[in-house]
Amino acid sequence: MDNYPVSLILCVLLIGGTWSIEDPTYIKLPCLYERPNHHLLGDQPVSLNTAWVVLGSGQGISVQNLDFEGVTFIFKDSPVNLMPFLKEGITDLKCEIKPYFTANTQILWPGVKSTDNGLNSWYIYTVQDSAGKFHTATFFTKLTETAEKKEDKHHVLATFMLSTRTRNVYARLGDSVLLDCAFTVDHQAKISVTWSYRESSEVKILSYNGDTKKLQNNWKDAYMNVEELKTGNASLLVNNLKKEGLFTCTVSVASLFAEQQIHLYIRESPLVTLNVGSALTLSEGDEQKFVCDASGYYPLDVNIEWLRELPNTGLLPSVLSNVVYSSHKHNHNGTYSLSGFFLYTASLQDNGVTFTCRVEHSSLKKPIRKSVTLTVLDSQPWMLLIVIVILILVLLYCVRIYYKEMNANKTKPY
Repeated sequence: MDNYPVSLILCVLLIGGTWSIEDPTYIKLPCLYERPNHHLLGDQPVSLNTAWVVLGSGQGISVQNLDFEGVTFIFKDSPVNLMPFLKEGITDLKCEIKPYFTANTQILWPGVKSTDNGLNSWYIYTVQDSAGKFHTATFFTKLTETAEKKEDKHHVLATFMLSTRTRNVYARLGDSVLLDCAFTVDHQAKISVTWSYRESSEVKILSYNGDTKKLQNNWKDAYMNVEELKTGNASLLVNNLKKEGLFTCTVSVASLFAEQQIHLYIRESPLVTLNVGSALTLSEGDEQKFVCDASGYYPLDVNIEWLRELPNTGLLPSVLSNVVYSSHKHNHNGTYSLSGFFLYTASLQDNGVTFTCRVEHSSLKKPIRKSVTLTVLDSQPWMLLIVIVILILVLLYCVRIYYKEMNANKTKPY
């Protein structure tokens, strides 16, 4: 098993990494497993193997009944268990087990004897739904006093679990969101909680000290109900959202520290407008500025393109290369605005051409398109008409002068 390549293991997990219920008395889950001695290898790459997590077995299942090979962790009944997350019918899960290094610190835990608290006795396993619906981190320890001593089959006890059902949160500017962070401990314990936020740097939002029972809050728009910590709820309410980022919930019990990261995404869709209508008539040689404005979007990244499409050809539109862009404008409400424009001189060859502004943004499922269709008139007939009118006016003027002189030279009768 140790010689299997990681790629093969990953393939097995992706294809067959689902909950198995061959026996109604237990559920097994395949996990990537890092052996405890790998931290001693220095810079050498970590080799991951496959291990099995067996849940719901109680204390009556026999190791001999577990006919699957590999390292197996058989969980004893405990208030800390993953079963509530399985009620949603989730089958595509990812699991990973790693040793939890305590830096030679003895963890005093009710129900765990000091002899069970030695080297390589504490582990943490994480389980997440591939769709991001939940993420759990569970601490467990080996129990040495078990009825069976089969190699690679370990009876273990889950002691502390931290979870979230809001792995990814999408909201709008000014909204209020509840970031879920829940924990379960197998006994009444002193809990400490810290919430932090990271965008370009990390900022502590609030912290609660389980020993002093004091809460320090550094954000006026963030709130955690201390009373609900008694029921395992450390969720954070954030009001009046102004920016997105990574929120981290850290809960500590004794010397065990677990964290859940929640990605908050703010999305505001752009409003796209043109400075002209959907149809525009120009004369050959006329100059026109075409402006496409995208406003009120968040986050910053937006893409504006101008396209030129010939009529009745079936050809794909071409992207204009002479587009000039303004700088991003930061609006007072936290959103952004951007303009893309180009200068155009009307040509008869462009009669029927459609210019389209296409705007792409992370808040949009598909790009926004605004178009204008050109009608270009020949300027020559108008010039000829003007020349004719001028000639007629000149001719009329000459005729008038001629008759005026004729009348002046006519001999009077006296």
